[in-house]
Amino acid sequence: MQWSVVSVAVMFLALSVLPSGGSAAASDPSSFLFVVSPSASDIAVIDSGTDAVVSRIRLSALPGPVAALDRGAKLLVASGTGHRLTVFDTVTGTVVAEYPTTVSPTLLEMAPDGRTVAVADPAAGAVELVRPGASAMVVEGLSGLGAMSFEAGGRLMVAHGSSVALIDGRTGRSGPGLGIMESDGPVTHLAATPGGDLAIVVQGERGVLSLFDLRTLTRTVRLVLPAPLGRPFPSPDNQFVLIPVDEGRALSVLSTWTYRESGRLPLTAPVSGFGLGVLQSVFVGLSAVSRSIQTVDLRDRRNLAVLDLPGMPKAGAPSADGTKFYVALDDGGRIAVVDLLRPSVIRIVETDIGGPVAVVPALDSGFCH
Repeated sequence: MQWSVVSVAVMFLALSVLPSGGSAAASDPSSFLFVVSPSASDIAVIDSGTDAVVSRIRLSALPGPVAALDRGAKLLVASGTGHRLTVFDTVTGTVVAEYPTTVSPTLLEMAPDGRTVAVADPAAGAVELVRPGASAMVVEGLSGLGAMSFEAGGRLMVAHGSSVALIDGRTGRSGPGLGIMESDGPVTHLAATPGGDLAIVVQGERGVLSLFDLRTLTRTVRLVLPAPLGRPFPSPDNQFVLIPVDEGRALSVLSTWTYRESGRLPLTAPVSGFGLGVLQSVFVGLSAVSRSIQTVDLRDRRNLAVLDLPGMPKAGAPSADGTKFYVALDDGGRIAVVDLLRPSVIRIVETDIGGPVAVVPALDSGFCH
């Protein structure tokens, strides 16, 4: 079933103008973090100002991927068991809108302007784009679909096999793709610099990272790094790209000015996830192998601390001000709160969300999931 033009327009209008409810003064939604598990039918909302669970969003089905909207005032939740997207008011926990999708929403991305939603079903090789005032658009024939990411201009980059398609987020039309070398293996990760100049294409199994000029669609550099490679993270200021190399045993820092590796930092244990804090100056690496968290000062490239965790870290995200980092542990729905200014685990928050696998911040200010 397609979304109607009217229903899509109503959904996006609701995201920007509907009131938050009578209790809005109690908490600032921009300070929220949302704790999600595919095996729990509710989402815990933590206020980073108090490090307490302030509310719960009750779901009618198990969740798939989620995205925070409107500076945390709304939460878009994809169904993990059906073809549906639901929008919640995060203060009241009430449903703002609920609509069916044609494509099973296994993957979800929001465009930088917040007006286009892309959902994808890798098994079907299909992507669905929804934009206010327009009918839902489905792009098929993307066999081997593995990752997708919007660039600043609104085009959706979709990795399928050893190819990257570029889809106009407003029209759904596919244009010329990026010239990927098939011999370098399948594309495992995609990203774009916030300024919109560069696409970052990772063929992780072979250790290949390529930077493409998004204006000319030409490759500016092809780097071979110790394989396998993890997910790239472009800094919000467009100055560098971070990427775990050698199965997470080291962190490569790539300059977007020279298109070269400006540093490689050995890590104390292989990282399984990471993020940034303290104005994007501190790298935070999560290690499931050693059940620890490592912090690195990116300005002078030195290790700050290695902290043991009371459980296996699954995912993490920074607070809105970047001074704390919230780590989901694998048992009992616990969240470890880490002080990044004075590196230490300062609190354990009990969420009662079994097996949390995602911590989603209201403001996407430096986390990699």
